[in-house]
Amino acid sequence: MTTQAQVYREGIGFTLESIAEIDIGWIKIYNHPTPPAGKTLSNRVYSAKQIGYSQQFVEWMQQSYLPKGCLGDAGYYQNAIPKFSGTNSLLGNAINEHLAALPHMYGAFSRMYMFLKKDGNGKFVPQNNFAAYWRIEANQLQHISKPVSFISSADEYYFVIPDFSSNSKGYNDSDEAASNLINFNKYVKAYKHFYIPPKIIEDDQQYVVIMSKDNELPFEKITIGEFFTQAEKQLPIWQKITPVSAENFSLAQRNLARLKEKYKLKWNDVAEIKLSSNQIMLQDFVNAKEGNTDIFDNKDIYNKEGTTPIFPILKVKKIALALCKTDQPQWLVIRWTMGMPNASFNKHLHESILNYFNFDYVYNSFFGKNKITEVYKPLRSPTGK
Repeated sequence: MTTQAQVYREGIGFTLESIAEIDIGWIKIYNHPTPPAGKTLSNRVYSAKQIGYSQQFVEWMQQSYLPKGCLGDAGYYQNAIPKFSGTNSLLGNAINEHLAALPHMYGAFSRMYMFLKKDGNGKFVPQNNFAAYWRIEANQLQHISKPVSFISSADEYYFVIPDFSSNSKGYNDSDEAASNLINFNKYVKAYKHFYIPPKIIEDDQQYVVIMSKDNELPFEKITIGEFFTQAEKQLPIWQKITPVSAENFSLAQRNLARLKEKYKLKWNDVAEIKLSSNQIMLQDFVNAKEGNTDIFDNKDIYNKEGTTPIFPILKVKKIALALCKTDQPQWLVIRWTMGMPNASFNKHLHESILNYFNFDYVYNSFFGKNKITEVYKPLRSPTGK
């Protein structure tokens, strides 16, 4: 029998199993003693209060979780600002421009480094950038949704939210168990919540909790008519970005006219699509000949109808989009990754959030009827058993 402690592998770091039971903690504990200052990025202005909320999010996470078997880091951030890239494709830059239409977002992260080494003083430090994440964000949309890029622009962001828990088809068998890991549904049942399987939006699977006033999200479902109206506006724009021959562009226009006629009796129905159909391209309209599968068809390879989950295309209500710029968040997203669900450190992160994080305090602070005056406290101490 052999016993090994803190097994180290060059280039990888300590094996996860060998440090799994060590309370490694945080690189730094943040208290933010000085008053926050506002910030301007491009045309977005973040008030001192919004920056202050982000700092509070950091403190709340650190008070609710002690990194075990990993090393924690934390910070806060704001919207990604779209920038032209000389190395990006025309398509990449065009889709990047849609970031300008996203709601005013600010939030905080906790980053848990999993592969560690020791520095000259014997302290744990990251060996590489591999990490799990926990985030709290005001008005987050980009990382919990899939954009419908063809009809989106720098002025309007259309999207679908892959919430299988609210879908009539539900999760497939392989995702069903993961969707309720350690009774996730029980702990956060008071709020909208769902599990996003890996590769749907990001590489790692995510657990998502969304808080909003009376649990009503300020999103609206668009109609089939609005989809085709927007598609018709965007058709010549995409011809400049992903051009096809003049003959094929004319064909795309004729096919779009045919689809409008096909769906005229469903013009006011909700536009629902498969997740795989979110990245509609100009070529899809070139191929949308009579007899071919189109955007709103939901048939499998055997021509059987309705076998795949479909989701409504959404947009943020105009009034909510404007209110996102005020000091009152319109919704809060609390999400965390489980990239290594069988690893002890990742299980401990998941358990800590569910057992220690005070979801009700956060909801009441921003959306409750009575003003919260007491300071944040976790449900119980993360250093206890």
